[in-house]
Amino acid sequence: MTTLKKKNWILPLSGGILSIIGLFIPVWYSTTGFKENLWMWGLIEHITVGNVFDFLPPELLIPGLIIAVLILLFSIVIITSTLFSIRRKEIQNIAQKLWIIMGILELCAAIIYIVAMVIGWNAYTIRINYNVHDFLRIYNFHIGMVTPFIGAALSIVGTFLGKRYKREMDEMNLRM
Repeated sequence: MTTLKKKNWILPLSGGILSIIGLFIPVWYSTTGFKENLWMWGLIEHITVGNVFDFLPPELLIPGLIIAVLILLFSIVIITSTLFSIRRKEIQNIAQKLWIIMGILELCAAIIYIVAMVIGWNAYTIRINYNVHDFLRIYNFHIGMVTPFIGAALSIVGTFLGKRYKREMDEMNLRM
């Protein structure tokens, strides 16, 4: 555990990379009637009709694209601040603050994405006069929806491990 506390940058780096990888994994899947996979940035795969790829309607595409870009930016900030903090120990405190802020923003973006999909689905179904207005009844979470939450949690936990290690080292130095 001491090694992990000492190298606390591993967790935010892993979290940032995991969040970026999650953008390339479907976030929603449907098995009701038509089998489909949906990506956050607007791609949809219709498996039932022979693996046909298409883009989501604008009500779902636009919020998904915005949130995907935000998660990508937050993850890049986490990764770059981690790489800078490895090379330059004097910016460790700034990097840790960035890890917490970007982790919280990434969590908020993922939650906003879920809400935006439900609202966008309602707007889409009203526009096409479709009677199923419950997005979460048709689509279920896929692993890509979980990765931003895990990535953000890793960056936040990495920060607290680093602060705890620094506090323990300061206490040891005071005792000597």
